[in-house]
Amino acid sequence: MSASDFERRAATGHILVGYVATDYGKDALRLGIALAKTRNVNLEIVMAAPANNSFSGVYPHDRGYSSILEEQIAGWLQEALGEVPSDIRATARIVPGESEAEALNRAAEELDCDMIVVGARKGGLFGRFQMGTAVNTLLHSGTVPIALAPRGYSYPGPISRITVMFGPRPGTTDVIAIGLDRARRRHIPLRLLSLVLPGESDLHGLGTDVPNAVRAYANRKLGDIAEEMLSAGYATTDVATGRDVEAAMENVTWQDGELAVVGSSRLAVPGRLFLGGTASRMLRSIPVPMVVVPAGYMHAGADHEAI
Repeated sequence: MSASDFERRAATGHILVGYVATDYGKDALRLGIALAKTRNVNLEIVMAAPANNSFSGVYPHDRGYSSILEEQIAGWLQEALGEVPSDIRATARIVPGESEAEALNRAAEELDCDMIVVGARKGGLFGRFQMGTAVNTLLHSGTVPIALAPRGYSYPGPISRITVMFGPRPGTTDVIAIGLDRARRRHIPLRLLSLVLPGESDLHGLGTDVPNAVRAYANRKLGDIAEEMLSAGYATTDVATGRDVEAAMENVTWQDGELAVVGSSRLAVPGRLFLGGTASRMLRSIPVPMVVVPAGYMHAGADHEAI
């Protein structure tokens, strides 16, 4: 069995950056660039506009502008394109919508993007993350993975390691599957980080046996693949434990250029995101970008007996 021997959603090579001409918009752009660095990826830099505006499409263009607002947005997009290194393909566009979140999610679906990258507003615990209205909406209804750039993100890329954070809660199958697949595609290490909290599950004792924890919390096939990657030296394991999420995260170390991945909560409708309480507390406790995966997104291979 190889690391490609399981069902999963293939990567399309398109990443949408939800851009605004602010510090947190630039954080999102820098994370998008880091994700695209050394990859055959196209960045879709998108600014949302009110649905009743008459302008949309790829910018800048030479047709002239119908309003001062359109010209200003086009100028911001031109500045964003100027920040993208020449070895990364990028397209900038304006997308109208009833809300910023609706416009970004619809654009990601129409452009077949692997994820939406957004930035954190000023404030938040330790100055890292504070969710604005659009980000909060995406994290509770989005249909593609959402990557959140911490405030002041500046790592130039490429991504150095993927850490999947999992435990006895819904979403583990998606998290493990996307970690296995994306680490293999990028040829970078994978860290399987088991979160063990007191009284959370009868499976608590498996927390320190990460391959068997993957089998128990996700499925047997993914556990077997994880064990193969560990044996081959392509993956490592770690265990975060403590009286609560914040205490568990205190002793976890992070690399520059690392990306953390978590799943949606049990409240998520299949095919949509819902950031649960545990993941929300993780988000406020780590210094690296976090990707939140919609429920059932990867359609990872289940054990044959369960089919």
